[in-house]
Amino acid sequence: MIRRATMADKFRVLLLAKNFHEASGLPIPFNPPYASILFDQFLTAPEKICIVLDRDGVQGVLAAQVGFLPIAPVRAATEVIWWIEPEYRGRDALHMLAAYEAWAEEQGCSFVNMVGLGSDPLPAKFYERRGYIAAERHFMKPIAS
Repeated sequence: MIRRATMADKFRVLLLAKNFHEASGLPIPFNPPYASILFDQFLTAPEKICIVLDRDGVQGVLAAQVGFLPIAPVRAATEVIWWIEPEYRGRDALHMLAAYEAWAEEQGCSFVNMVGLGSDPLPAKFYERRGYIAAERHFMKPIAS
């Protein structure tokens, strides 16, 4: 079942966020207290949403927020995290994405944004089949502080 997250899902969603973080390979340490604060915000703020895949417990999470594009006053929804445990990936991903897109439309968005990790072409192909176009690719470089 695809549904909005509840406070009862918090521990499991934070574990999924940690799994996502590990898979991302980003040189940023996972911060559980900060992830906890973010979860609370995505549960309560009207411009944010947290959707979960509930199959034998919560096995996937998609969190997103609404804002304006950086280059124009156009409302867009932006995915912050999307992770489904590998053994639960499949058609439910389509339903999660559809729920996100429907929410974005309800919020008056003109666009929805999704992200693919690293150079993995599978997410790009998945998004393109769903009507997404590649807008840009981000690069990140650690610098001394």
